[in-house]
Amino acid sequence: MSSIFLAHSKKDKKFVDKLARDLRNAGYYVWIDEAEIKVGDSLIEKIREGIDKVSYVGVVISHNSIKSEWVRKEVDIAINQEIEGKRVKVIPILLDNVDL
Repeated sequence: MSSIFLAHSKKDKKFVDKLARDLRNAGYYVWIDEAEIKVGDSLIEKIREGIDKVSYVGVVISHNSIKSEWVRKEVDIAINQEIEGKRVKVIPILLDNVDL
């Protein structure tokens, strides 16, 4: 089964929830923070573990996400893993037309 971690801004929750539902219906395992991180968990460790478990990191690019420090951290972790030769691939998902 293919798997994907969705890096996104909480402000894009409506879009991301629909995307996650559609991906699950297509047979993907979807790692999404609110379902995987519990109270008291180390956020950065859970994110690393989540990215370790998946084949893809889908980065939802929006006006909100380009301002999000957490999205930047998630992308940095994914890119570092890709550079280290791990199997994760980063896929941009354009929600808004933004200048990067």
